[in-house]
Amino acid sequence: MEKKKYCPVCKKCSGCQLSNMDYERQLKFKQNEVRIRFNRLCKVQKILGAKSPLNYRNKAQFVFKKIKGKVQSGIYQSADKTVVITDSCALHTKEQNAVARTLCDLFLKFRITPYDLHKGTGLVKNVIVRQSFHTGELMVVIVCDYNGIFPKEKDFAKALREKHKNITSIILTRHKGRTLNAGENPKVIFGNAHITDRICNLDFVISYNSFFQINPMQTEVLYSKAVELANLTEADVVLDAYSGTGTIGMICSPHCKEVYSVELNPNAVKDARENKRINSIENVNLVCADSEDYIKTLREENAVINVALLDPPRAGCSRSFLNSLCRLAPQRIVYVSCNMDTQVRDVRFLIKNGYKLDVVQGVDMFPFTKHTECIVLLTKLCN
Repeated sequence: MEKKKYCPVCKKCSGCQLSNMDYERQLKFKQNEVRIRFNRLCKVQKILGAKSPLNYRNKAQFVFKKIKGKVQSGIYQSADKTVVITDSCALHTKEQNAVARTLCDLFLKFRITPYDLHKGTGLVKNVIVRQSFHTGELMVVIVCDYNGIFPKEKDFAKALREKHKNITSIILTRHKGRTLNAGENPKVIFGNAHITDRICNLDFVISYNSFFQINPMQTEVLYSKAVELANLTEADVVLDAYSGTGTIGMICSPHCKEVYSVELNPNAVKDARENKRINSIENVNLVCADSEDYIKTLREENAVINVALLDPPRAGCSRSFLNSLCRLAPQRIVYVSCNMDTQVRDVRFLIKNGYKLDVVQGVDMFPFTKHTECIVLLTKLCN
């Protein structure tokens, strides 16, 4: 299955770096990337590929341009700040692409001007369409210029809903500057402030700016493998560092005694509390703190942590965090990362400080792109 057969603009768009490869070749390429980085450290397991390598994104971001009297949607190219016009991205779902096409018509009908990132004029900077693969719900987030006024909000929402009945949330946000993001000051003009998706038999709320893994089908593969490698028992106490909305810690919770999920972002912790509530989970402790500071607190309190789950940002873990982790001395460390370079750096440090690398498992979370998620398992050597 070759991506170029499905996407007429793949040579112009930087979103799919591996569009010249069929999917089997992509997996071989990514398997080799994992093997190169972990060379001589550990035998690498066969990469876990996706059953559905297309239409997998649960979050799509569109930008719009007015061209010859018509509004058209496209994909923003951050490298040169241009827009590739397309309304049929093969990584987005059919529903997301259809919403973008409807928005083009409605922006023209309601005389709503797309924002020009070069001139700094216009109203709508970008639109984010989030989708629940479990319920089919759609959330549409329209990000406007900070000083702009969106006309006839209710009429616009009604017109959009008439075309797409599975839209359950329409939100307006505002943003200063000429960058693209989810905006601030959310205003719900239709429906709810969130949608709900399901991963590993647990429900998770997704608000307009929540972090949630892009590929829900492969997220289940990723987290299930991480829990399997953790080899949890009913007596285990787990540290879930850089926990985000608490997803992986809550998936672990039925298999262990207690979980401490630590996250610095208060909005993510707020979502995590709601996730904990709707799933009736009692043995997950949600801590709003810097993981580096909190692990020092655990060490000072002589806390007993059997398993550590790490899913840090692309920069990886700080040396201070790793030092404290080694002193805390969990028996098993499961480290999930989207940046193998920093992951290998941190793994080498842990090996030098009393751990053995047992498993390296690649997971293809992002087909047709160069990115690969990787899970490693390290176990504490006996003193």
